[in-house]
Amino acid sequence: SAGLSLLVVTTGEFGTGIQLGFGFTLLAVGGIVGLNRTMNLPALVEGVRSNALASVMFPRDVVANAQRIISDLRTFFPPRQDTFLIGPMAKIGWGTPTLASVSLGVIIEIPGNIAILGVLRVALPADEAALIVLQVNFLGAIEFDKSRFYFFAAIVDSRILFLTIEGEMALVAAFGADAVFVLSVGGFHPDFDPPAMPVPVPRRIAVSIVDLPWAMIRVEGYFAVTSNTAQFGARLDLRFGFSDFGLTGLLAFDALFQFSPFAFVVQISASVSVRVFGFGLFTVRLRFQLSGPSPWRAKGT
Repeated sequence: SAGLSLLVVTTGEFGTGIQLGFGFTLLAVGGIVGLNRTMNLPALVEGVRSNALASVMFPRDVVANAQRIISDLRTFFPPRQDTFLIGPMAKIGWGTPTLASVSLGVIIEIPGNIAILGVLRVALPADEAALIVLQVNFLGAIEFDKSRFYFFAAIVDSRILFLTIEGEMALVAAFGADAVFVLSVGGFHPDFDPPAMPVPVPRRIAVSIVDLPWAMIRVEGYFAVTSNTAQFGARLDLRFGFSDFGLTGLLAFDALFQFSPFAFVVQISASVSVRVFGFGLFTVRLRFQLSGPSPWRAKGT
C-alpha cells in the first residue's frame, strides 16, 4: 500500500562450509528484498571506504551491533515509492580452515540500476593467528539512466606482519555525450584536475613500514590512466624523534604524460628538517622538474 516500505535481509551460515570441490566451500548464503526501497549508491561507495559494507555482507555479532547495522541499512537502502530491490548473496571460501573468502551480492533495483557488492579477505596461515591479512571491499555499479559503469575498491584492516597496507582504486567508464574513462590506483598526479566522477578520488596505495610514537616510515604510490593522460608517482615519508626534537624528511617522484597534444612533466622533490627544543634548526628542500616538448623546460630549486 502507499506509504509502506519494507527491507528484509537474511543470511544463513554453514559452519565449516559445504564442499564445492577443488578446495572451495560454500560458507553462507543470503539475500536482500526491498519493497518501496532504493539503493543509495554514493552511501554504498562510502561504505566501501569506511568498512560499513560489513553491515550488509554477512555481518558478525548481529545482536551486539544491531543499532549500527540497522542505521547502515537505512542509509544504504532508503525508502522510495514504486521501487523494489532484490539481491542474492553468497560467501565462498577456499581452504580448510578457510584461508581466503569472498562475499558477493548482486543488488537489482526495479526499475533502476544494478550493483555488485563484495568483500575479499585473505588470512594466512590461519584467521586466528594470521601473519598476513588482506581485506578488499568493493562495489561495481551500472547506472542505465546515466550510461555509465564504475567500480570502487578499498583495502581496509590489512597488514603483512607489522606492515600496514591501505589504499583505494577506481574505474569509471561513461558513454554518450558525457563520455569519460578513468582508471586510478591510488589517486592522481598532484597537478591533475580529474573529471567529475561518481566515486571519490582514491587514496594513495600506502605501506607503513614503521608507525611508532617516535618513528614513522611510510611509502605510498599511485598510477592512473584517463582518456588523454597517463600518470604515476611515489613518495617516501619519514620521521624520527618527538615534537620538540626530531628529524623529518620526504622523497617524492611524480610524472604526468598527456597524449594529445603530447606533453609531459616529471618532478622529483626532497626535503629534510631538524627541530631542536621546538624550533626549526634547519630545513633543506630540493626540487627538480623537466617538462616538454613545446617548449622544453628544466627547473631546479
